[in-house]
Order: sequence, then structure tokens, then C-alpha cells
Amino acid sequence: MKTDPFTSKPMRKWTPFTVYPLIVIGLLATTPCHAAERDAYKNKGITFSISVRTPEQIRAFYSARGFPEMAIKELESKCLLSVVVLNGRNDIVWLAPSKWRFVTNKGITVRRLSREEWDDTWAKLNIPLASRATFGWTQLPESRDLLAGETAGGNIVIMPPKEPFSADVLFETGADKHGPTIRFNAKNLQCVQPSPSGDKE
Repeated sequence: MKTDPFTSKPMRKWTPFTVYPLIVIGLLATTPCHAAERDAYKNKGITFSISVRTPEQIRAFYSARGFPEMAIKELESKCLLSVVVLNGRNDIVWLAPSKWRFVTNKGITVRRLSREEWDDTWAKLNIPLASRATFGWTQLPESRDLLAGETAGGNIVIMPPKEPFSADVLFETGADKHGPTIRFNAKNLQCVQPSPSGDKE
């Protein structure tokens, strides 16, 4: 299903950890270039959407916020996936990207880059703390509980596969995580490969 349920259903609860990443996703999606199509799915009260950001979108967004060129090039060399999750259930939904799996159509596992890995990368490149903080706000939390009606959004960064891939996403539910595990499988996602000239391949 390729729809955007987030324009038709009001969000009931907002926090700084929710609002800022969602604004970021909106800004990334409206940069002056061809945005990737957003895939949205619903399953047992959870709405999940995912889209792939283009190198042009990445550069436009982060350069406008004063990121050093070396940081922008580092981000352009990866694949950013923008994710939004809405908990429409009456119980807690647990967000844990470390349990998600990304696999190419050839069965090859795609590696996700964690916040800790990015912290190390920015430190090695001597990226200013202000830029590191901005980048952190744009990322999906590594772990978070979503109460009924809450929304979370942000980016996930993976090593860019050259072939299409799928995202196998799961959410544990319930206060003790003993509720049903709800899964989504987003298929045929494609990262845009930047060429040496900076054009899309």
C-alpha cells in the first residue's frame, strides 16, 4: 500500500523527541529534488512508513544547517532511510531498530550503522559538536517505548547495497514486551548510488 496515513489522522501526543524528527523528515522530503516514494503499511494498530533519501536531499538538508563538507560527503556515501511509526494500539509499542533486518534480494545482509558508530565517525573527523547534535536529532531512537497514540520518526543509516533490498521490521508490544510481536516487510527498496561526478546512477 503506497499511501500517507499521516495527513489524515491527527497525532494525539507530541514531545520534543517526536516533533523535531518529524519536522526533519518533512524538510528532507521537500528539498528541491526528486523525493523517493514513501511506502506506508498498517498492521494490528501500528502504522509504519519508510522511504529512501537521495544524495541530493541529504546534501541540501545538511548543508543548509552548516554541516562541514566532509560530514556531508560521509553521509552521501551511505543510504538514509526515513521512518515514521504511529502507535494506534491501546498498549505500548517498543521501538528497537537494532532488531530490524535489512536484506538484499540476493539474500545478503545489509549493515545498519548505529548511533554509537556515528559518534565515533564524527569524533575521528572532528565534526563540530553542534553538527553532531543536529545529526543526532534526525536519527531514529535506538530504543523507545511508544504509548498509545504516540508517534516517532527519524532516519536510519545503512551501508548502501547496489541491488534492491527489503526491511524486516518488528515491534514488541505490551508493558512487559509479552504482547504479540508485530512485523512489517517493506520490499524492493532501492538506495540511489552517487556517481563520482555527484550525479545519480
